[in-house]
Amino acid sequence: LIEIEEIDVGEMGVGFRVIYESESILGEPIEVSGLVVAPDLDASEPRPVLSLTHGTAGLADQCAPSRQEPLADLELIRPFIQAGWVVVASDFEGMGSDGIHHYLVGESEARGVFDIVRAAKNIDGIGAGGPLVVFGHSQGGHAALHAGQRWLQLAPELNLVGIAASAPPSQFPLLNLFLRSGAFQGYLVMVGASYSSAYPELDYETLVNPEYLPLLDELEKGCTGHIFDVFNPIPFEDLLTVDDIFSIPEWNARLIENDTNQRRLQVPTIILHGTDDEQVPFLASQLLFDQLCAFSDSAPIELKEYPGTNHTTSVTAYWGDLMNWSEERISGAPANDQCN
Repeated sequence: LIEIEEIDVGEMGVGFRVIYESESILGEPIEVSGLVVAPDLDASEPRPVLSLTHGTAGLADQCAPSRQEPLADLELIRPFIQAGWVVVASDFEGMGSDGIHHYLVGESEARGVFDIVRAAKNIDGIGAGGPLVVFGHSQGGHAALHAGQRWLQLAPELNLVGIAASAPPSQFPLLNLFLRSGAFQGYLVMVGASYSSAYPELDYETLVNPEYLPLLDELEKGCTGHIFDVFNPIPFEDLLTVDDIFSIPEWNARLIENDTNQRRLQVPTIILHGTDDEQVPFLASQLLFDQLCAFSDSAPIELKEYPGTNHTTSVTAYWGDLMNWSEERISGAPANDQCN
């Protein structure tokens, strides 16, 4: 821990904004912010931990979930706190701290997932030493899956017992086609700017039509809604100077390595997805499930669909299932493996 500030979470328990040490994908020391919430500071034994990974909020520091007033999702996590869990939530690298947020950069997200758990263990009386479940929706689903694929390399000392990923972005070439010239095209610009910041060999500005280059400054001036307002109206074929970013070898390599279908899962995993998702199509998770099952040494995987729900309404539809699944993981119950 570098800094800790107590915040009011009402009768739910105790809460803190924290800044903690982490490491960039280039091996450099960085500071990352986030939240820690627990029932109290009187833990007599290790408590289970939920590392909650946030969905897309933007790239600018002011979009960091830990900076929002009032805090989002407090009511959603209430059942976990009431059941005796500690909930931690990283803002991820570059959001709420120095640098540009490394949006959909898998290793960066995974480090954020694990390092805030390590930081929380240093808060006296909080008891954040029990079994760990990682859950995230949308961008958070991407982060959760990368944590489940990189656990043994990044944090083998943590007792990770389960990964729950809701509407996780995958099939990046498919998503590129699905999102362009639509209501969510701004996501693609966020990825381009993020990867250009994360990887020295990538330069997004050289791909953007000079007419629109000044608009890239808007990425740091507002959150997701602002980015959509700025970039969605631009015809995608006019935005970039190339027809297909995947045709550029160095871009293709980084995009594919950060997809969620490139590594085996190291712990039991459940994918939760609404069938009417308008932002990450359900087809993507169907394809992802088959791809992950193809790894001969993968941990158990389950895909659970929620008919008639979209990117937003699916969350309340599956929340009870998520809670039950998470409780099963910390109890040591065998996980369902639909691959078999």
